[in-house]
Order: sequence, then C-alpha cells, then structure tokens
Amino acid sequence: MSPVLSATQHNVRQDWQEHVHNQNQTKPRGGNAMNELALDNNNKWMKFRLPKISLKELNKNQKGLTLIELLAVIVIIAIIAAIAIPSIGGILKNTRVSAHKSNAHMFIDATRTMITGEGLTPNATKNSWSLKELHDGGFLETVPKDPSNKTQTYDEDATKVTVAPDATTGNFEYTITIVGKNAVTHITAIKEAGIDDLKFGTTAADVQE
Repeated sequence: MSPVLSATQHNVRQDWQEHVHNQNQTKPRGGNAMNELALDNNNKWMKFRLPKISLKELNKNQKGLTLIELLAVIVIIAIIAAIAIPSIGGILKNTRVSAHKSNAHMFIDATRTMITGEGLTPNATKNSWSLKELHDGGFLETVPKDPSNKTQTYDEDATKVTVAPDATTGNFEYTITIVGKNAVTHITAIKEAGIDDLKFGTTAADVQE
C-alpha cells in the first residue's frame, strides 16, 4: 500500500473515533434518559395545584326554594294538619270513653264479688255501694284515675253501683253511675247490659266529659 493511501485511512479512522466520542459525551444512554424524563415529569406534577375555592363561593352556587315553592310546602302541611288533627282528637276521645266503660265493668264486678262474698242481700234500706266502700272493703285495689281528668281520681262517694232484682227473672241487675271530682257525671245510671253500647255525647245516655 502506498504511503499516501495509508495516511488517508489513518486520518479517516481518527476523525470517526472523535465523532463517536463526542456523541457519547453529548447523548445520554438509554437508562439515564428515562430517569431524566421521569424526574422532569415529577417536577411538573409537584408544581400542579388544585384551584382554591372558598366556602363563600360554594354557598353562592347553592340554590334555595323560591317563594312559590315555599308557599306550596306550607299549604301542603296545612292540609295534612287539617286532616290529621281532628282524627287524632277523635282517637284520643274514643280511648277515654273506652276507659270509662272498662272502669264501669270493673266497679260492677267488684260489687258483685262483695255481695256474693259477704252474703249481702240488696234491699230497700241498702241497695247501692259507693266506690269508697268497694275500695275500703278490699274489693278494689286502688281508686282509678279519671280518664277525662288524669290529675284526679273519680269521686269516691258520688260514684256508685246500685243493685236491684230484675222484675222478670229475679236476678240482680247492676246499674252504674260514675262521677268525676270536677262534678262531671261521665256515666249516668246505665245498666250493665248497656255499658258496651255507650258512646261519647252530651245526653244522659252518653259518656260525657
């Protein structure tokens, strides 16, 4: 090989080695490039912040009821109340009437037990027994509360059971009168057979309050 050709090849080889060396110095290898890209992405993410929204701004976006909607709600509530209140009042009144009738049966049963147990015979001299007599004789454990006046009991003297023989059968008939301490006669001289038919009312044949 001629000296000129050898020198040319040497110069070309040297220039190529310098080019490769420069490429290696300026261009990062694969692994380093990926690490740098991930680090750059993390820096960008850390710089991201959610926008600040105050409570006042949130409240501005809330919508309330309009005047018409509010009036509609009030009307609906008023209609429901107008229907429900009388019904509830009627239920409570019927409950009190039922309590009076139950007490009437209890007083008659206590009187029947007294007459049978004591061997008593109702007559023209003694044919009625008061609530006080039934209680004091041990035939009533307690004097019941007046369902129409729960702070008081029945009037122990005015509340009484009258006993008389039936004109047809000769069996004893029991008639009950219940009076409250407020001087209201709840049941007026009703025979035992008619107690369950009593209803609330304003006449002597009704349960009164």
